Amino acid sequence: MKEYRIHGASVVKSYRYGNNLEITTSSGVHRQVIKVLPEKKYKNLITGKIYSMNNVAKTREDNQKALRRTMSRLRRLIAHNFQGGFSELWVTLTYSEITLNPDIVYMDFKLFIKRLRKLYPKLEYINVIEPQASGSWHCHVLLKTRDNSHLYIPNKVLADAWKKGFTKTKRLKRNDKVGNYLVAYLSNLEVDSKQNGKNKKVIKGARLYLYPKGVRIYRCSRGIQRPIEQTGFKADIMKNNGLPVTTEASYTKTTSHIIDYNTEITYVTEYFNGIGETDENSES
Repeated sequence: MKEYRIHGASVVKSYRYGNNLEITTSSGVHRQVIKVLPEKKYKNLITGKIYSMNNVAKTREDNQKALRRTMSRLRRLIAHNFQGGFSELWVTLTYSEITLNPDIVYMDFKLFIKRLRKLYPKLEYINVIEPQASGSWHCHVLLKTRDNSHLYIPNKVLADAWKKGFTKTKRLKRNDKVGNYLVAYLSNLEVDSKQNGKNKKVIKGARLYLYPKGVRIYRCSRGIQRPIEQTGFKADIMKNNGLPVTTEASYTKTTSHIIDYNTEITYVTEYFNGIGETDENSES
């Protein structure tokens, strides 16, 4: 695959979240790869093969693309507000009985956080709902104190506030890369690779197919800050973030999308991690 690098004079869209900068090309590189034919058919100009337009499959594919965009926004939001450490917790809320309606899940969570804030008034949160293969739901809640003070909540307090099933608490470390870690957990699905269930394998992105169309995946409190979005020349954005334009990206990826059965568009995204990071942030 051809290696791309974004030129300093290119117009880009950027996202600054935490100590990370993400830059992506605004216009992309276009080329026509599909020709639309009569009778709801199209031809792939690269392979020469002719296919039928499957609107059901396209709707399903569009839903998956929307979910992946949502997960990208969620990853940035988490990374901008949660870096791990003594002031943050990851709490999982489960149901003892199968609960299928996500609206009920959000109502139950609203009562949970209301009870919890009576005891811990400085809490901010991001709540993400996760579908199970059974059709039921879990809540994954990232909690933090507004003033960065130490946060400890006994499991009994969480269970009494939840009242619907089991709770599990984990303290994330600074080197966990919280946004990437949680979004991967929410997107991937662990399944039995053998009938005896002893061996497990993880299928990347498989859990996204369990989310029903139109469901609101996450909600957050008012104190959660949004990542900084900016559109402009790459050189200017790099300068605004204290980086020379010649700085090598920590990671670069290209993504291609087919638009309207006709055009392929390629985006280049560069990630710059650990901006301004020092050794004192390496809490174990």
